[in-house]
Amino acid sequence: MVIFIFVVLYMGITIWLDLMKTEITIYEVPLGQLYSKEVCKGLIVRDEVLYAADTEGYVNYYFNEGDKVSKNENIYSIGSDSLVYDRISSEKETMKLTSDEISDLKYYINKTYFKASDFSEFGNARDEIMKYYRRIIDRKVMTRLNTAYKINGRSDASAGFKIVSSDLSGIISYHIDNYSDVNVKNFNGTMFDAEYASEYTYKTDKFERGNIVYKLVTSDDWQIIVRLTDDMYRKLADCKTVTFTMNGDKEFTAPVTFMRSGDTLFAVLSMDRYISYYLDERFAEVSFDTEETVGLKLPVSSLVYKDFYRIPESYFMTHENSEGEPEKGLCIERHDDRTGEKTYHFLKTDIFWTDDGNNYVSADIVNSGEYICKPDSTGSTELYVFNVKLEGAYNVNNGFAAFRRIERMETGSDYVLAKRNSASGLSAYDHIALKGDTVHEGKVIY
Repeated sequence: MVIFIFVVLYMGITIWLDLMKTEITIYEVPLGQLYSKEVCKGLIVRDEVLYAADTEGYVNYYFNEGDKVSKNENIYSIGSDSLVYDRISSEKETMKLTSDEISDLKYYINKTYFKASDFSEFGNARDEIMKYYRRIIDRKVMTRLNTAYKINGRSDASAGFKIVSSDLSGIISYHIDNYSDVNVKNFNGTMFDAEYASEYTYKTDKFERGNIVYKLVTSDDWQIIVRLTDDMYRKLADCKTVTFTMNGDKEFTAPVTFMRSGDTLFAVLSMDRYISYYLDERFAEVSFDTEETVGLKLPVSSLVYKDFYRIPESYFMTHENSEGEPEKGLCIERHDDRTGEKTYHFLKTDIFWTDDGNNYVSADIVNSGEYICKPDSTGSTELYVFNVKLEGAYNVNNGFAAFRRIERMETGSDYVLAKRNSASGLSAYDHIALKGDTVHEGKVIY
């Protein structure tokens, strides 16, 4: 019966302890990497030439936004007769080619594509074909205009009609703002803070003399001037090229230089492609992908803070133990409340970490209200003066919890990246408590 009762009690206590025991989840520390991504504001600058109407009237456009135009090519016609303009505009979409015009177009398509030796030249061939097609349409528009004037009994001169050609080649755009003359040399950082306004000139309203009708982007080279924070500049300062994302969409790699305007640093990204993708934009969001940082990937839930004393080396002394071996520690000064007598005691200490002439000692060894004194000195200092907190996690490799400090390199939402093999720190593939608040120093895990 005694044995039976003992077994029952033992099992009951064991089950109760298991039920009351906090579950501790173990996490193996892997090597991880985080990419630093920061969104900055960028100003797009291009070689742009604005063209204004030299007479008032209604405009009929021959090109769409982003089309390439050649020098001396017909860009638009303008006339003061709104009836003629409205008639041509309504018929333009339904305009059909004759059989002879279709034959000419087919011949030109075959000849142009036959010249394209590889896939990279097909884009240029397509542009040439579209220009040829527009020239056919332009001739038909001119024929209808002349017919319309005759029906209305008006001449070209009386209607104020004229055709305007380009004096340069480039990419046509109808998005107009006050930044067309901005370049890297005359840029000012205050432009980022000014109120931005733009106008789309491709419209059916009547143009007054001096109104901007269109603009030409005359070079494929363009720049993005990006406003940087000091931290972002430090990350990019040594780079010759950078990888970035525009408006969270397409990724680019481009040469980078730096300049300062006032107290602000700017990066200048030099581009020579894709200018037609951003004709309607002046300001853009630029996200930089800086170099990846490799370190220990630690869950945020595993991190804790522990109290330590950061004590200068000058407070430590060496004392021989009973076996004649040297031991390092502190001189503790205590006061007798009844007699007021001071007594001094040697306290052996385990130094957790040393940094810049200071030794870190666990706050568990002695109360912060105690006094310590330097060797060969009559003065003393209360320990709470040296109290600091270190961030870290509990290592459980040996079956019990042991605090290890960390040095953060990068911070994510759920994980942080810590320096590898730091003094009194963690190493790759160490085992730690996944939830740091479920354990304490010396707690037996298994």
